[in-house]
Amino acid sequence: MILNCQNITKSFTQGPNQIDVLKGASLSLDSKDTLAVVGKSGSGKSTLLSILCGIESVDGGQIHFEDRDITKYSQQEMTALRASSIGVVFQQFHLIEHLNALENTMLPLEIAGDENAREKALSLLESVGLKERALHFPNQLSGGEKQRVAIARAMSNRPKLILADEPSGSLDEETGVSIMNLLFDLVEKEDMGLILVTHEMQLAKRCKRTLVLSQGVLKEGNL
Repeated sequence: MILNCQNITKSFTQGPNQIDVLKGASLSLDSKDTLAVVGKSGSGKSTLLSILCGIESVDGGQIHFEDRDITKYSQQEMTALRASSIGVVFQQFHLIEHLNALENTMLPLEIAGDENAREKALSLLESVGLKERALHFPNQLSGGEKQRVAIARAMSNRPKLILADEPSGSLDEETGVSIMNLLFDLVEKEDMGLILVTHEMQLAKRCKRTLVLSQGVLKEGNL
């Protein structure tokens, strides 16, 4: 099992009020498993994803990644875990504007000290159909091309887990379908697990399983 989360809780303070976003969310994921997390806007989907990749900490519950309890990992330990084992694909791409496509893709490899970072990054860009755009900067790329660079970057260290937050949400329908086809194909080919946060039920149906985040808990069902 790649990931096992039990009874995750998370609250935020907003003025005098406490907002309970997650009230005991649980999920598990195996290799080659694809899981969609759906829910209404503001239900806490992005917060859940931020917790799973260690950007946000939990208030309660446990998260086990490959049998390691990472619940109390420090930020430094979570950064190392993301660099080696977790790839994140954001809706807004989050590419570094002053780096070209190749350099953006190389970045996690360079952080990890990989001596073959350039060759691996070029191969990844080729796999997403962007080898000829390797030296182009983000402002020279279309939305679909930026998202493909983001996917290549997320795949660069051959992670065990891919977390995708509305990866086609800012793209037109045709480009979005193409991007998702690419993502599902790479997950299957590279023997990874995928957790996809989306509000689109048609996209969620492409995953092997779907959970609905509602009132702070994850459960099977429909929106």
